[in-house]
Order: sequence, then C-alpha cells, then structure tokens
Amino acid sequence: MIKALDKQPRQRRNRIMLAIALIGAIAGVVVAFISLRIENSLLGLPIAFAALGLSLLSLHATRRWWGDVDEAVREAHKTGWYWGGSVGLGVAGGIAALLFTLEPTVSLRQFAVFPGDAGLIATGILLATVLAFIGYGVCWAGWWLKHGR
Repeated sequence: MIKALDKQPRQRRNRIMLAIALIGAIAGVVVAFISLRIENSLLGLPIAFAALGLSLLSLHATRRWWGDVDEAVREAHKTGWYWGGSVGLGVAGGIAALLFTLEPTVSLRQFAVFPGDAGLIATGILLATVLAFIGYGVCWAGWWLKHGR
C-alpha cells in the first residue's frame, strides 16, 4: 500500500497518510477502552497485537509525512510540542502537587474516570495527555498566527 502512495501527488499522499495516522489514533483509543472492559481473556492478546500493528502503521505514516512537509510546518509542530506540551505537562504537575494538599479523608476516587486503582492512574495519564495536547494546540495556532503565510 505504501509503494502505491509514491505515485500519488504530494498533497494527496499527505492526506492519505494523515487519515492513516488518525485511524491509528482512534483505533488505539477504542482498543484502550475495550481492554478496560476485558479482564483476563484470550481476546485481549489479539486486540493488543492489532493495536501494535495499527500503532506501527500510524508511526510509519507519520514518519513519511514528516519527510514530505516543508520547514514552516515542522517548526510549527516542534514549537507547539516543545513549549505548549511542556506547559500542559507543567499544569498537570501542578494539579498533582495540589492533590497532595488534600486532607487524607478526601477520596480521589470521585475524580477517577475509570474504576479501581488502575483507573486513578489512567485518569492521571489521560489528564496529562489532554493538557499537553491543549498546550500544543494553543502554541501551534499561536505560531501560525505569528508567522502565518
């Protein structure tokens, strides 16, 4: 499939690879939610292999896309991830520090998106990821507003 992309115009190839990356990301989220529902079954192993395969395909598509984009797009993404992602993770760290100020009688389970102890960890990871993406998006948009074409 990838060799067939080489014959496509650059813009169409980029759209196809972006679609592959988005499908991989959506599939990863779906697999994560399914795996939360499945405890210990043989169905978990094929799902994990499918997720690995989709992740590798998505990573390959992203790598090829990165090689095709111009320097302005690269700089916008690098700036967004470095500054925006760092600020988002800093906010997540600040929230984590604030949680330590709560009284020991306050249960954090009320904030968990998923049940159980693993749900608390997954909620923290999800929060940090979402805040990093928000920071990235704001910084990326700011870069384009400042250096727009």
